[in-house]
Formats: sequence, C-alpha cells, structure tokens
Amino acid sequence: MYGSLLKARWLYWACQFGGWGGITLLGWIMDTIQRISSPLIAAKQDHYFLPLTCVTGLIITHLLRGIIKGGQWMEMSPSRIVFRYGTALLITTFFLSLMGTFFFATPSPNQNRTEIFTVALVANISLIGAWMAIYFLLHFYEAFHAEREERAMLKEAYTASQLEALSLQLNPHFLFNALNTIRALMPPSAQESREALTKLAETLRVTLASSEEITIPLSSEISVVRDYLGIEKLRFGDHLEIVEEIDPLTWEAAIPPLVLLTIVENAIKHGVQHHEDGGRLTIFTSRQGGEMLVSVISPYEVRPGEGDVSFGIGLRNVRERLTLIFGEKTSAELVADSEKGTECNLRFPWILKTPAAKLR
Repeated sequence: MYGSLLKARWLYWACQFGGWGGITLLGWIMDTIQRISSPLIAAKQDHYFLPLTCVTGLIITHLLRGIIKGGQWMEMSPSRIVFRYGTALLITTFFLSLMGTFFFATPSPNQNRTEIFTVALVANISLIGAWMAIYFLLHFYEAFHAEREERAMLKEAYTASQLEALSLQLNPHFLFNALNTIRALMPPSAQESREALTKLAETLRVTLASSEEITIPLSSEISVVRDYLGIEKLRFGDHLEIVEEIDPLTWEAAIPPLVLLTIVENAIKHGVQHHEDGGRLTIFTSRQGGEMLVSVISPYEVRPGEGDVSFGIGLRNVRERLTLIFGEKTSAELVADSEKGTECNLRFPWILKTPAAKLR
C-alpha cells in the first residue's frame, strides 16, 4: 500500500513539472525563434512573463488539488462537481491572470495592462481548465477500473459462496437419505432407535428447508424443538421433563429459524446433561405489547466445562441474528442463579410471519 501511494505521488509531481515545464519550454522555443527571425520585435517583449506565470500556475493547481481532495469532490453528484469546477476555474484563472499582469508583465508602449490581463485570462482559462479536466478524467478512470475490479472480486466471491452453499446443502441431503436408509434396516423391535432416527431426520429436513428463510412462524420452530427434545427424552427418559407455556398470541409470530433450538440445545448441553437426575426444562413465550418474549428456563446454573469455547458462542450468534433481522430493539440475555437456575430471555419486535420474509 505504501509503495502504491509513493508511486502515485511520484506520478503526480512528474505530471505537474512535465506539464507546466513543457509549456514553459514551448514558450521559450517560440521566443527563441522569434528572436532570431524578428530581433526588433523580440527585444520589446517580456520574456519572463510566461515562465513566472507557469510557476505560479503549478503552485495554484497544487493548492487546488488539496481543496478538491479535502472537499471530497469526487464523491459529489455530477451537478455539484460541474458547479464547483466552473467556480474554481473562474477564481483561480482570475487570480493567476491578475498576478501575472501586475507582478510579472512589463507592458510595452503600445500595450496596456487591460489587454495583457485579457490575453492572460483566456490563456489561463485554457491551461487551468485543461489541467482540471485531465485531473478529473484520470480520477474517474481510476475509480471506474477500481469498481470493475471490485465487481469482479464480488462476482468471484459470490460464485465461491454459491459452490460452498451447494456443497453444504448436498452433504446434509446425503445424510438425510442415509438416516432413512438406516432406519429402514433396523428391526421393528428397536423401536426407540427407529424413533430417534425418525426425529433426527425430521429435524434435519426442517433445518434444510428453513435455511432459505429469514424468519419462520414460532409454531414451526416449536415443532423442530419438539423433535430435538424427543431425541433427548429418549436419552434421559423420565429424568427430563419438558414444560411448554406458549402464549397463543405468539404462535404465528416471526422468529429466525433455529434460534429457539440453539437456546434449548445450550440448556441441555451446559445444564441438564451435567446432572444425573435431569430436571425440568421450560419454554415460555409471551407477547408484551409490540414486543415478543421467548424464555428457556433450566433448573440448574449453567456452568460450562473448562476449555468449553462453545459456551456463549451460540448466544452471541443469536443476539447478532436478532439485531440484523429486527434492528437494535432486541436483546438476548442469560441470567444465572445458583438457586433459581438459568434463564435465557430473548426480546424482539412482535411481527406476524409473512411470505415476504423469504430470502431473495
């Protein structure tokens, strides 16, 4: 980055000295030719006017460049750029012509300073106008190519993400089909194992379907959670009690897919499974005005194992998803108490699920 910045500065100063120096050199060549061809006329001319004007032009255009960059003209609308372009051109050329006429020019007996100022103004408008036009065109050209490169990179990243998403989608489908095949091979006597595989396959199927939506109805999310808890129920038996306190007003409320499942899974992993006697897991939902409250209550204080980096990651992801979808008026808090257990509370706007929530 430093190398490219240094190269850009070197190129800028090379163009500055090359442009204004070239104009001075051209003027000197024309002046020399006139001296040789018409010595009497050349003797009456002011040979320092053009070089001094070009030096002043170099300084003024450099200051003008600072004003353009500092004012972020390149990020303005075309109409504002044209207005500022014209205003800056008139001010700088008037000032440059005024300096050249009264400080650098020595008028001949047949000339007055008004004539010199008019000629200088026309010449400076051409020079400064050309300088500004070239400066803007170069920056627009650079921005155009940078945008093309950025679009190419975004297209490449989008293609790669599509391939990755397709790969991730295909693998669960293979797993889904394999689970159904294994279930079919199990003898009817292995009823609990067949039931566990059925619930796992159903959970996987819903997970695949919900990946295409931003939000789903709470009823759909509850269905997935029930399948997951059904598997855990086979594991813990009567030691795990599931209590649902679902407000009817929240049944069709919009909720990001797998958010509630993530909270319930954390409650099982970090709470219930660390106690041999299991416990009661409560799922509570309520509409409070325009706000939705979803709580998962575990009877134990959540104590993650040493080195368990997954603790907190699920809650943080849930919090970020709620913020991205519903805005800043959301929260995901974990309240742990050694006597009352652990309560995870999610708050976000109450919105009915509509088909428009699907990803495009």
